[in-house]
Amino acid sequence: MMGGHHAISGTAAWMALAGSAPVLDHVVGLDLWSLDPAQVLAGAVVATGAALLPDIDHPSATISRSGGGLTKALTRAVSTVAGHRGATHTILAAALFTALAVVVNRLDWQVVVPGVGEVQAGAALLVAAMCAVGTRALKMVEGRLLPWLVGIASGLLVAVVAPDTSIWLPAAVAVGVLVHLVGDLLTTDGIPFPTWPLVIRPPKRLASGIWQRSGDIAVPLLGDAGSAREWLLCTVVTGYAATALVTTLAQAPGTLAL
Repeated sequence: MMGGHHAISGTAAWMALAGSAPVLDHVVGLDLWSLDPAQVLAGAVVATGAALLPDIDHPSATISRSGGGLTKALTRAVSTVAGHRGATHTILAAALFTALAVVVNRLDWQVVVPGVGEVQAGAALLVAAMCAVGTRALKMVEGRLLPWLVGIASGLLVAVVAPDTSIWLPAAVAVGVLVHLVGDLLTTDGIPFPTWPLVIRPPKRLASGIWQRSGDIAVPLLGDAGSAREWLLCTVVTGYAATALVTTLAQAPGTLAL
């Protein structure tokens, strides 16, 4: 699946799970964590960026181009060690990404920002990074510097309007990463076997496009990455995400008016 499609899928999945705004007498999401509108919107920012994290193993991926030289160097290093659609495209990686978010969130690192006050720096920086790569992937901003400026501003805003990040921040990272895996599972290349690093390969006579000789698995409903079916699905997903975001934003004009 293409980078921008991964990103908007992360947004939509988060809104479907965490959203609670009504549209035509129907709620747009499941409200799993009973979050307020500001937390839902902040989580959407994080899930959008987190949906690109597994592609940190690909130097040509959207996430590599999203953060300038830093992300390019990081993706080259990871690619050298893991290859593409390898270790970072596994359930284990999703658990590790989420655990890292928990650790960052629990860092007792408070910084006083003029005009803002004391903020939890670890959480703010994580939000900033996810916002930078997410908005760049969605082509909302261009260039090397602007995505980070937007990301930092978002991180500070979140520190003010949604300072309690204990639940929604790691949850948003988990949702984004898992949605990425599902998206790639639906393409012909698939993802590593769920029990990776224990890879179960099929006998040659049983190998197919679903359970591949390498041990990778796929449910290729979308065909190749970038197919017309993928574009159609993500057009619908984008419409849902936009509707859910707008209605959630309308719920919290006082909270977000700074």
